[in-house]
Amino acid sequence: MSEREAEEKQERERRTFVNLVAAIAILILAIAAIWLLGFLDDKRKVQACLEAGRRDCLQRFDPAAAPPK
Repeated sequence: MSEREAEEKQERERRTFVNLVAAIAILILAIAAIWLLGFLDDKRKVQACLEAGRRDCLQRFDPAAAPPK
């Protein structure tokens, strides 16, 4: 294998690694964005409930906070 072929192979491996790291970073950002949008939607629902004058808003939107029946 010539020196040029070895350099090209090393460059391809480096590019592959960088692309993999970039794909992982984008995946993490997408998951964080989905979680953030869900969190903000829940808060928006609670805010709308409070603005409507209800007092049981947290129990309505959080099943774990509901009193046992």
